[in-house]
Amino acid sequence: MPIYYVEEPITTEEKEKAIRSWKLVASGQAAEFYRLKKADPVNIPCSSPMEFFGNRFIQRFFEVHPIAAPMFSKTSMKQGTLFFRMIAFTIAALDNDAKFDSQFVTLAKSHNRMGIRAVEYGIFGECLFWVLKLTLGPEYDAMTHMGWVKIFSRVLKAMVPVAIEYEIENKESMKSRVTSRFQALTSTLDRQASSKANTLSATSDDGSFSTLRLMEEQRSSTTPRS
Repeated sequence: MPIYYVEEPITTEEKEKAIRSWKLVASGQAAEFYRLKKADPVNIPCSSPMEFFGNRFIQRFFEVHPIAAPMFSKTSMKQGTLFFRMIAFTIAALDNDAKFDSQFVTLAKSHNRMGIRAVEYGIFGECLFWVLKLTLGPEYDAMTHMGWVKIFSRVLKAMVPVAIEYEIENKESMKSRVTSRFQALTSTLDRQASSKANTLSATSDDGSFSTLRLMEEQRSSTTPRS
């Protein structure tokens, strides 16, 4: 489990704070978003906190875990919509343990078929907390954060064992999928590096050196560590 995982049950106050924070995002009342947008309208063209939340979440997830990028073929907004539905269900099912666990076990089995690994759920949670803080600003205080940590810990408790069991039973298949994802990412980075290098070559005499350096930098940043 990730380092933030906790077993303690959520308190009533923590739950209320977490639910309220999500309602601020979903209802377009997240004041921090509008402050950010006013300060930097060019780089924040989003029209609502929900759109901002979805775009920034996917951007953050791919930044910290780029090998996941090849798994997503839909637009960021459509992915965000699916994510919003998952959060809405999570909030709604907090008081129904059987329904909560059943739905997330089913979701984990679906993700198994997609090749999603157990460790990726922990990364997902880190990104969730990060983008909630970004979108909500001061509204995302310590108690609100702990509420979300406990909520997502429940999600992990339901999904991670299912994912681990599948990985153990399908070692070679999972290894092949991870390799394919890494190869797809490397291919994408090579194309991006080549495109950037061509631009550099048009304005610099040492374009070939720039190409090599750029490609090596991008490759090294995504090479899996043992």
